[in-house]
Amino acid sequence: DGFLSIILSYMRGYITMDTANRVFACMKSLSLPTTSPDLTSELAWQSCKDAVEHRHGEQRIPLITEIGDSVCVNDITPEELERAVEIMKQFDH
Repeated sequence: DGFLSIILSYMRGYITMDTANRVFACMKSLSLPTTSPDLTSELAWQSCKDAVEHRHGEQRIPLITEIGDSVCVNDITPEELERAVEIMKQFDH
């Protein structure tokens, strides 16, 4: 879900696509997972709902605003996740 958060950060205008590409390249160079064959927008939404149960009623999803800085958001929507998963498919995982 790390790279999914990067794509959500891009979609919300917190970072540029150049920054998303830099993070992607770094993750790949470190052999970190950038996706999962099981990732669907439905599964991502279920994860958000599970987070709410364990985080005192809030999503508290971390999104980066630049390398080294982040914010936590509480308003991720199923539609956003669907779009993010589609954008992720454009990357060479």
